Amino acid sequence: MSLLTIDISKAIELSHSLDPAREEYRMELDTRFTEEWPQFEKYKREGDAWYIISEIVMNTHCGTHIEFPYHHVKGGQDSAEYPLSQLMGEGVVVDISRWRGNNSKITLAELQSAAAGKIRRGDMVFFYTGNDAYYYSERQHDRPWFTTDCIAWLARDVGIKLMGVDTSGHEVRGEDGAPQPGQPNHELLLGQGIALIEYLKNLDRLLGKRFVAFVLPVMIKGAEAFPVRVVAFEKLNSDA
Repeated sequence: MSLLTIDISKAIELSHSLDPAREEYRMELDTRFTEEWPQFEKYKREGDAWYIISEIVMNTHCGTHIEFPYHHVKGGQDSAEYPLSQLMGEGVVVDISRWRGNNSKITLAELQSAAAGKIRRGDMVFFYTGNDAYYYSERQHDRPWFTTDCIAWLARDVGIKLMGVDTSGHEVRGEDGAPQPGQPNHELLLGQGIALIEYLKNLDRLLGKRFVAFVLPVMIKGAEAFPVRVVAFEKLNSDA
């Protein structure tokens, strides 16, 4: 990637913060004073000093999370193996908010029209619906979906580096909105070695702009997905 200019004081937070009490999937936070944990009993506090240690039990798909090839590809890369070069770089937001209604189908022709002239080979591509506003609500799973030829076009023809959505997913649904057997969109995307981020937020702040993003999950061997903090910076040399 060529030399880029960004202002680190203007980071745009693209991840939801996690609240264990409100997460849809299992997330339990157990916080104790150090001496209350058997393995840390030897670390004594001085008087009423605040010295705590926590344990977290959680589902790997809590909140804003990244899914790696291993999620659908036996022997695929997990969070410890996925290359760092695929997790940072330039990108663009494609506005698909006209289809933000629940269960709206996005065809290849419609996607190509919405993305015309915006995506460069090797881009991170995030899709904006505005449905991040529904996070932690009864409409949390309201979303459109892409036909599988859309994913094939992005992965094989356009050559994107990484895909992200501000919804709970991008998978094919039935006419009634019900999940279908299998996950063809995931299988195709991850099968091409392209990771997927779900539940992004604040993508409206990047509409019409080129950006640089950093996606740095914890490296855990065997983890097919993990919550992630995604940070973006608008390019200052936007024409480069």
